[in-house]
Amino acid sequence: MKGWILMLGAALAALPASAEEVPFNGRTLNVATGQEARPILSMTTTQYVLPLTQAQLLARVPACLSAQGIAATSTDAAQGAVQAEVLTRFRASFASRILRSQLRLDVGEGFFQLSESAFEVAEEADDGAPAYGPLAQSGGIWEKGLETLVEAENRIIDCLYR
Repeated sequence: MKGWILMLGAALAALPASAEEVPFNGRTLNVATGQEARPILSMTTTQYVLPLTQAQLLARVPACLSAQGIAATSTDAAQGAVQAEVLTRFRASFASRILRSQLRLDVGEGFFQLSESAFEVAEEADDGAPAYGPLAQSGGIWEKGLETLVEAENRIIDCLYR
């Protein structure tokens, strides 16, 4: 399995710079084109509007992330950007898998938007050292993984509206 992931990773590293936008569960996926594996580059929500200041929205973000077991890795209040690493587990193809990504919340006066990128997936390993590889739009694994992330994002969005 690790050899396959390394080969896929090497193949994806040589990707052309072309991409396509694809709708998925109320999100927009940015998917690399030009090869069969079609790695998923990013997933972005719509822009949500709230009658709050940027400071009020930014003040809500840590608690909303924490409720999902996510901690911010960096916050730039001046730019209204919060970043975090997301680690989630899901089942697909008769195996437990781990999906990690980089979450970014862009917060402005009266609005916010979530985006995720740097998707990596691995099968859970008994030795505790999973071998991560890029998440590609092939097979059914990518859909299950992204559905899990969408559920977590939806809970963050609901929390920000409270």
